[in-house]
Amino acid sequence: MLPLIFMLATIAPPTPAAPADGTYTYVSSLNGAPIGKTAITVRRDAAGIVLSEQGSGTFNGQQGVVKDTLTLETSQLSPTAYNVAANVDGRPVSMGLSFKGADAYQTGDLQKTYDLVENAKHFVVLDFGPFSGWFALPSQMQAWNGAPAVAIVPAMQYGITIAPDAALPADHPKTVPSADTALNVTSPMPFTLWYDPKTMVVDLLAFPTQGITVTRQP
Repeated sequence: MLPLIFMLATIAPPTPAAPADGTYTYVSSLNGAPIGKTAITVRRDAAGIVLSEQGSGTFNGQQGVVKDTLTLETSQLSPTAYNVAANVDGRPVSMGLSFKGADAYQTGDLQKTYDLVENAKHFVVLDFGPFSGWFALPSQMQAWNGAPAVAIVPAMQYGITIAPDAALPADHPKTVPSADTALNVTSPMPFTLWYDPKTMVVDLLAFPTQGITVTRQP
């Protein structure tokens, strides 16, 4: 009996599902008109799962380019580091996030400390502009069984608790595969992520009240 107990004690928990290593390209649109393009490269190394992004676009008459890196630890997909360097109409922007327990620390051009609140036990990064955090969200929510998380928006200097809504959107978009699953969040701003439940790759992000979509390109 003792050997069995020792064996059970040493069995590692399953690794959460996340997109395979590779590069994934997305085009963002406003009311159907393209406004930007970004590419996220996924790789696994000693630091964890690293999402490296390069993108560019135009919004409200401003042109910008962005490079960011989001690192997730492999056992639960919690973020361990986030760094972004952007240039908006010639103005450089630099920000970073580090995480320690129930706190997250923002450094760079904007500085702030964020705390886990209510019953949230994890942070997610849903930045304004970069797509890497949105790309990771379905995998994170699955790993955490849909538990609430504090979403940090570094560009806006705020964090707010989000949780998936069990109700599915009314319509399955014709532009995404029929097998895709929806991650639906209704508060504070409604959005839906359509993703492949086998690969965990996002095919579409839609903000229905804003007219904004981000669509994966072949």
